[in-house]
Amino acid sequence: MTLRLIAALTLAWLVALAPVRAAPLAVETILGDWTDTARSNRDVPFKIYYPPQAQGPRPVVIFSHGLGGNRDGAEYLQRFLAENGYVAVAVQHPGSDTPAVFGELNANGGEVGDFDRSSLPSKLKDSISPSTAADRFRDIPFAITQLESMNASDPKLRGRLDLSRVGMSGHSFGAITTMALSGQSIAGGRFSFGDPRIKASIAYSPSKPRRGDPAEAFATIHIPTFHMTGTEDKTPFDQGEPAESRQVPYRSINAADKFLIVFTGGDHMIFSGRALRSGPRPNDDKFHALIQKASLAYWDAYLMGKAEAKAYLTDGRFAQDLGAMGTFEFKVR
Repeated sequence: MTLRLIAALTLAWLVALAPVRAAPLAVETILGDWTDTARSNRDVPFKIYYPPQAQGPRPVVIFSHGLGGNRDGAEYLQRFLAENGYVAVAVQHPGSDTPAVFGELNANGGEVGDFDRSSLPSKLKDSISPSTAADRFRDIPFAITQLESMNASDPKLRGRLDLSRVGMSGHSFGAITTMALSGQSIAGGRFSFGDPRIKASIAYSPSKPRRGDPAEAFATIHIPTFHMTGTEDKTPFDQGEPAESRQVPYRSINAADKFLIVFTGGDHMIFSGRALRSGPRPNDDKFHALIQKASLAYWDAYLMGKAEAKAYLTDGRFAQDLGAMGTFEFKVR
């Protein structure tokens, strides 16, 4: 057998194994506010991306924004998931969202409006308080319950949601929220916000616990997790922690399948957008494409149960696609 024939057969084999994608589905969005009467009528804004033409109930992926963000964050990712058959739900957290940190958005395309920069330190302190974090953590179970109601009665979503297959995700403070809802032990085990309805999670720019032993904090996570960060992943507000500290959650979890991407040159804002500084960076589009590809394969593997998607992540093909853009490692049971 010639080398050329061997190469051709190898290429055909790889193509046959590669996940096959249909044409992107059309996507519609629903904007609204849920009101939690059990928490002093707390309003929780949301944005739902869904594919009306998708057949049957679709798995749901929830997204929690970072500090100072809102329900419009990471649209490139939420819309992409919906184009591929998921219902993506972006939850906005009052108290740590754009209005709380920066004031209201202006009318010129969603940029952050004028605000008094001298007040920013105190606003940031208030926005990351334990009570604000607890409100965030409680927003997610409330949101899932509201989705159950919408699946039963909403004219646009009735019967479209498969709430036996719920994924949780988030960026920065949203990644902290994601780890809490995935089962992380909080405050030395005094609190737990894990929700058994969540089957898998992705943390974009995760953080180690502010206090205590990370091994103890993350020992209580028993669902699959995917962690994504970058070699320049420091927050715009706090440069005290090295970027490598964002790998601590991945390295501390040992009771379930886990994956880690470290994007070479990737900074904190590649995951959710550039609202906090003007202009994209040269590799943003490349990073976004890889984030989309990895996220979709992971959800397909752990929410849809697709063996070929898990194989794509674990047999070297995704690492080959990633190439010099980053490093990839995983541990599966």
